Amino acid sequence: MQRRSSTQSGARAGRTEPIAKTRKGRVSSRSRASPRPPARTAALANERGRATAKRILEGAINALCAQGLAALTTRAIASAAGVRLATLHYHFETKDALLLSVFDALTTQVDASLRAGIRPSRDLRECIDHTLEAGWRAAVANRPLQIVQYELTLYALRTRGAEWLAQRQYRDYRRALETVFVAHVPNTPAGREFVHELAHFVLAGLDGIILQHLVEADDSRAQRAIELLAVSAKAFAESRRPDFA
Repeated sequence: MQRRSSTQSGARAGRTEPIAKTRKGRVSSRSRASPRPPARTAALANERGRATAKRILEGAINALCAQGLAALTTRAIASAAGVRLATLHYHFETKDALLLSVFDALTTQVDASLRAGIRPSRDLRECIDHTLEAGWRAAVANRPLQIVQYELTLYALRTRGAEWLAQRQYRDYRRALETVFVAHVPNTPAGREFVHELAHFVLAGLDGIILQHLVEADDSRAQRAIELLAVSAKAFAESRRPDFA
């Protein structure tokens, strides 16, 4: 009777993975190629996995607000999220991966909040007022969270390969403003270029006021700065109106 080869007997037993041999020709059990482990993100494909990942992200945000980026540890994040450290590392292999996911989630959250918080406007001038009002209201609603956003922006810029996240953050914020302003400007090449410039101007001014207020909190001075920014933005809009009217 012909003897079955080791490969054939393995297949009959249900082992379909290839079997490697040592230099002497013997089969090495340690060198068998095991199936590729599932991707860490595989757990997100089911409801429980998504819920756990969300808890971890929320725990990371709470820990960041309480401790700051410099003192943050994955153990503190796991504690804040109410999960085991092993569970955290199953969903996020490294601290970098987790922090960048937090940054991405916060950017999406702030973008949605800004869009939803802007009141309807009758014209561009009123739209500028409402936009700055909503942006400022969102910024001062949670001071620790605002600090975390700046920390994570710098963290993304300093993390090799993650610079695009910081770039996308500001691009998304700018597009949120553009979406609001464009409703009051003709849909022409000149009009679209103006909307882009106006959004860039407003975002830069608002960002500067927020940062100054974090460093030295003075509500009345910050409110005055917002009003002056609105005046400047509307003056810029009026000066460009002949270009796209």
